[in-house]
Amino acid sequence: MKQNTSIGIRFGLGIGVLYAILLFWRWSNASSPFAIGIVAFCSYLIIITALFYESHFTKKKNGGFITMKELFKPLFISVLIFELFYTVYNFIHYKYIDPNIIAKMKTGAAEAFARMGNIMSEKDKQDAINKYDTLIQYTQPLKMLQSYITSIAVSGSIAALVAFIMKKNPTVAE
Repeated sequence: MKQNTSIGIRFGLGIGVLYAILLFWRWSNASSPFAIGIVAFCSYLIIITALFYESHFTKKKNGGFITMKELFKPLFISVLIFELFYTVYNFIHYKYIDPNIIAKMKTGAAEAFARMGNIMSEKDKQDAINKYDTLIQYTQPLKMLQSYITSIAVSGSIAALVAFIMKKNPTVAE
């Protein structure tokens, strides 16, 4: 059982570093809302794949059999760690690496709306662009904590699903 905890910590750190790299890639595309969406989607698929790999690795280390509870523990430890990386990296990126990122996103959104033509009213376009201003709040401690908890809930649910899919209980001879 202690081995499963250390697996969760090691994978959490590894996935956290991977997540930070993927986030750098995402925010490097800040001026293109479409690219941000695609990169974010692909990044999360990579993270989910890493959770499946971790569960396979953990199950193998436990002799091929593991209950959902035993498998969920290291996965959840990983989630706690890599979502902390996510929260801290976003704070660092928004505050220090690229403090102009919100302006870049707003400009990119305005350009995308201009290419769309008259599908949306000018008021709706401006409202959508102005919503980017709310992103700065995620550099505030309380919002960062709220974002971290929300991220844990979402990724923790996915980890529970992965544990459910990957569990393998030993068969009991009757």
